[in-house]
Amino acid sequence: MQVSDRHLSDRFAKRLKQRRRADARLRLYGMMAIGTALFLLVVLLGSIVFEARTAFTRHELQLSVSRDDRTDRSLTQDAHAKLLSMFGDPQDRRTRQDITQLVSALSLKIAGTTLVPGEVRTDQIVLSDKSDLYFKGLTTRVDRSTPVINSVSGNVLSGEFSDLYRKAIRWRQAEIDQLARSGLRSAEQRAEVLKRQLDEAPDDPDLQARLDGERTRAAQMRARIEGFRSELDSGSISLDASTASVLVRTPTGFQRVVSISENRMTTETLLENMSLPEKAQALFIHTPAVQRTLSDAQIAALEWLKHEGLIRNTFNTSFFARADSSEAELAGLLAATIGSILIILTTMLLAVPVGIAAAVYLEEFAPRNAFTRFIQVNINNLAAVPSIVFGLLGAAIFVNGVVIPIPFVEATFRLGGGLGRGWPIVGGIVLALMTLPTIIISSRAALSSVPDSIRQGALAVGATRLQTVHHHVMPMAAPGILTGSIIGLAQALGETAPLLLIGMVAFIGDLPSGVTDRSTALPVLIFQWSTRAERAWEPMTSAAIIILLALMLILNGLAVWLRMRYEKR
Repeated sequence: MQVSDRHLSDRFAKRLKQRRRADARLRLYGMMAIGTALFLLVVLLGSIVFEARTAFTRHELQLSVSRDDRTDRSLTQDAHAKLLSMFGDPQDRRTRQDITQLVSALSLKIAGTTLVPGEVRTDQIVLSDKSDLYFKGLTTRVDRSTPVINSVSGNVLSGEFSDLYRKAIRWRQAEIDQLARSGLRSAEQRAEVLKRQLDEAPDDPDLQARLDGERTRAAQMRARIEGFRSELDSGSISLDASTASVLVRTPTGFQRVVSISENRMTTETLLENMSLPEKAQALFIHTPAVQRTLSDAQIAALEWLKHEGLIRNTFNTSFFARADSSEAELAGLLAATIGSILIILTTMLLAVPVGIAAAVYLEEFAPRNAFTRFIQVNINNLAAVPSIVFGLLGAAIFVNGVVIPIPFVEATFRLGGGLGRGWPIVGGIVLALMTLPTIIISSRAALSSVPDSIRQGALAVGATRLQTVHHHVMPMAAPGILTGSIIGLAQALGETAPLLLIGMVAFIGDLPSGVTDRSTALPVLIFQWSTRAERAWEPMTSAAIIILLALMLILNGLAVWLRMRYEKR
């Protein structure tokens, strides 16, 4: 059979189709892998951006502030007095405390730093983190409605409240379902298990006591559920701190509803002696007061301030212009950003020249013997050492120092030490040691990729080995060297463990001015914010992650740009 006939046979056509299908499957698998990676990346970045969306804005209160002397106490007292006067100067101590906690006390002190005694000025005071989260909708779900009030008799309101009553019924029914599902059923199941165990050991008093306790708990749950169902059948629902809250805004103030039916509400006064519009408004707050960080009085006060136009949503300048703070509404990452820049500059000045020089010597000048191979193997091993080991090394050598006893004499020798904990220069040295193997390996790979014909041609025209490397090899290897160096620095920028071990985890409230000032770094600041309990730190942490990712993308983009620029040359 001739070759042309073999290519036209049915067997060859079948094998050709199989190969083409295999090629198509391979391309499909590759596209699926790329699509999956891109999808996961988009989901990750999307979740971070969505969580951080509220960190770049904050709510501020327009308030007239003044001070009688040079103490911060007079400023705070005057601001609190003016804030309380907006709500008719309530006499209840708990209400007064709730209202004064709506604004940040530290923000009042900051506003007073530029005031002279006797000066009065209208300033924008930052709200507390809890108040800010309420306006951002992260504290509780609030439904607003406009009830029809026909008559008011003391604390009894008559009118059309069917919408609020239906919401209260749905909330109570959901509570009954949750009690029956998670409370009563689990108590009955535990009682059944204890009963079977007691049947096997009837003389065990501990099992009997536990069984009686579970039965009592189940009976209490059952009685509570029956009481709630009877309340639903009665046509009136009682509301307290353990249930959803209903606040009604009347022309004289805010009322809290204690019982509600379709045409009748019994209330108690929250805030009074306030100027409000004639049209009533009701707030149905789904989260019970015992589970909220804001009380009913605080929510009522915030709603009134918002209605009066005294609260506005502004850009959070503190996030970019201030150092860390114990209050989330005033915390910023400027100090951590400066610390990261100082660390990376130190790392770059130490690791890049040494790493490139070592790579050039090992690749171009070092003899090919066992000692050189030993060094190369150890450099590769250092690249695989966990970063926390470098942190331990830095803490032991550069900060604490190693005390070495001298034999035969009663003396010791101290190796290292003397540098302060939390200094950027210490962090830069540690990260330089960690980045050095990466730079050496990438630089050697770039140098080895240069064709030998370049070296041979330069040597043939009389160039020395040094001139060959300097004038011919290095320019061609520069894109790879720069790329590896910048990627190594970007990796060092995101390291956390080494910096924690050398003491950069401390609270830093001032901006560092040099490499010997105590500082922190962006990864460490992200770690610190993520461990704080307040809800306001969650979006702040995500926003700091975005800033760190932006810096790393800038470094990687710089590496790509430099590579393209040198490759064009």
